[in-house]
Amino acid sequence: MLSRRHIRIKVLQALYEYFQGKESRGIASGEKNLVQSIHGIYKLYLYELKTLMDMHRAAEDEVEHRRNKKLQTEEDRNPNLRFVNNRFLVWLGNNRQFSKLVEKHKVSWGDDRELIRKVFKEFQKSEEYREYMSAEENSLEADKRIVKILYGKYVVHNETLHQLYEDRNMHWADDLDAAQMMVTKTLKSYKEEHDEDSDLPDLLKDDSDVEFAETLYRTSIKRSEEYGKMIHEKANNWEMDRIALVDIILMKMALAELVSFNEIPVKVSLNEYIELSKEYSTPKSGNFINGILDKLKNEMTEAGEIRKIGRGLL
Repeated sequence: MLSRRHIRIKVLQALYEYFQGKESRGIASGEKNLVQSIHGIYKLYLYELKTLMDMHRAAEDEVEHRRNKKLQTEEDRNPNLRFVNNRFLVWLGNNRQFSKLVEKHKVSWGDDRELIRKVFKEFQKSEEYREYMSAEENSLEADKRIVKILYGKYVVHNETLHQLYEDRNMHWADDLDAAQMMVTKTLKSYKEEHDEDSDLPDLLKDDSDVEFAETLYRTSIKRSEEYGKMIHEKANNWEMDRIALVDIILMKMALAELVSFNEIPVKVSLNEYIELSKEYSTPKSGNFINGILDKLKNEMTEAGEIRKIGRGLL
C-alpha cells in the first residue's frame, strides 16, 4: 500500500514539471497526469511480479527441453521439480486477477525476456538454490524463503532491470521502492489456502489518497504566487532565483499541506518536507527549509490560517 510520503513525491514530480513549463495545458491536465502517474506504480509492481513469473517459466521450459532430448540422462527423465512446483510461484501463475491485469496493462518484457532468463541462470548457480533443490524440507515456508532470496538478491538490486524500467517510464526509478514493498507484502501474506481467485494487494488505502494528492497539487499551484512572496520575505538576503526550484516547490507544498489538511499534525508535515529536501535537493536544503517554514508556521498559526483538529496536532 502506497505511503503518504510516496504520494508527496509524486506531487513533487508533477509540480516540478508544471513550474518548468512542461505542463502547459493547465492545472486540470497536470492533475490528471498526476493521478495516472500514481496508478502507474501498480504497473511497475506487476512488472516485478512478471519478472518472477518469467523466471519460473524459464525453469519449466528447461524441464520440458530436457524431457524432449534424444539422448536423455536419468536426470533428464526424472528432473528435480522442486522449483517448478514452488507453491507461491505456481499460485501466482494461476492467479486470475494477475493474469487479467498483466493483459490489461500490457505488461511484457518482450525482447528483453532473454535478460530475465540470464538472471535466473545466475540464480541457479547459487548455493541457496542448490540447497533448496536438495533439501529434505518441502514446506510452504521453504518455498517462500527461496523466492525471497531470488527476489532480494537477483531482482531488487539489478541495475540492468532498473535501466529497462527507466526506459519505459522516467519516474519509475523513484517508484521502485514502493513497488518492491508491494511484492514483499504479496509474498509475505501468501498462505496455502490462497487460490486462483485470491486478490492481490491494493495500491491505495482508499480514495482519500488520491484526494490528498489532488488537493496538495492544486493548492500548491493556486496559491503559488502568495506562498512565493511569503517565502521571499523570510529568505533574508536570498533572491528567489538563487533558491533551488525544488526547495521552493517543497516549501509551497508544505504550506499548502499545513492549511489544507487539518487532521495532519504540523510537526509531521514539516518533518516530511525536510526529509524530502535531503533526498531531492542539496545537502544544505534541509536546514534552509526548516528555518523558513518554522517562521511561516508560527505566523500562520497566530493568524488562524493553520487550524488543526484534535489536541497535539499543532
